[in-house]
Order: sequence, then structure tokens, then C-alpha cells
Amino acid sequence: MTAPSRTDWTWIRHAPVQGQEARYFGQLDVAAEPVHAGVAAGLSRRLPPVAVWVASPMGRTRYTALALRDGVDPIPVPDFNEQNYGLWQGRSHNDVYAANRSLDWNNPAKIRPPEGESFADVTARVANAVERLTAHYAGHSIVAVGHQSVIRSAIGFALGLDPGTAMRIDIAPLSLTRLTCRIVEGVPVWSIGCVNYEAALS
Repeated sequence: MTAPSRTDWTWIRHAPVQGQEARYFGQLDVAAEPVHAGVAAGLSRRLPPVAVWVASPMGRTRYTALALRDGVDPIPVPDFNEQNYGLWQGRSHNDVYAANRSLDWNNPAKIRPPEGESFADVTARVANAVERLTAHYAGHSIVAVGHQSVIRSAIGFALGLDPGTAMRIDIAPLSLTRLTCRIVEGVPVWSIGCVNYEAALS
């Protein structure tokens, strides 16, 4: 039997979070802001009608999934958690920078906060999870509700980018990104359908 030749990923970044501007909130389970019904409707129209839904275990991603499709129960994928900023979580960007000026801020992807992980660490775990789930759900559509670092990492994996380059991709809250894996002569070939699509109010 021939293996399925195409697996589609639709990534959605969760809704904006409340009261965390310019802070490292990372794996803190902070609440998301309410999703405007018009934005939810605009995004929902671009989602596949039949799909496997996955999300990080965090409340803000699961809340966003429910806002987009009532009654959905996404499969929790711990490898799709936001970056763990360790002892920096809850602190402002300015405070962390002021206290750590000796770090190589020209290469932020390699900076590992105390008791946390670097963005390069995130890219490795996300790549492994995307490969694993693409094989497991081959031939299906997958909707994944995740975080900025995770979606950056998924794009980087698909395009073969190094972590420093992938980290430069901005992913807006409640934006949609499409990735497709096609099997060509037994080899997975990835393509990008769109990045950062934002639905207009409807």
C-alpha cells in the first residue's frame, strides 16, 4: 500500500494574554484575552472541516481552540509548550537585560535562562514532535494551537532554518500559518502555504 502523500498543518497562535506586556511569561499559565467573535469566525472559515486538533497543555491555547471550534478537545502535546524561561518567568524584558548584560544578546537563540531552556532547545523538541505527529497522522489535516516560539520552530523545521534565523520570524496572536508535508519518492518535502494570516472582523 502506498503511504499517504500529503499531510497539512494549520497552526494558530493563541489569543493575546492579559497583563504580560514586555514580560517573559513563557510557561506561566496566564489567561488569554477574550476572542472577538468576528475574528474567530474569520479564522474558523479557513480551518479544515475535518482535522486532528492538537495544542499545548496550557490554558490559553485550549481556550483559543474552543473559541475557534465549539466543543473541540485538542490532544495535549507537551512538546508544543512555550519556551521555558526558568527564573526569568514573570520578569520584565528590561529587568532581565539590565541584570544580564554580559550575555551574548546578539545570539539570543542560544541564551538559556537559569533553570530554563534556550530557543534552540525549543526548536529541537518541536522538530521531533512535528516529525512524529506528521508520521502518525499521515494523510490527515492537523490543526495545532500553539505559541510563538513553537510556530517559529515549526516553520524553521519545515524550511531547514537555523534557530537564530527562525527566531526572527514574528508570529502575531490569533494568526494562521499553513505548512504542508508531501512525500516525494519516499522523502518528506515541506512547503509553506502562508504565515501570519490574520482574519478581519466579520
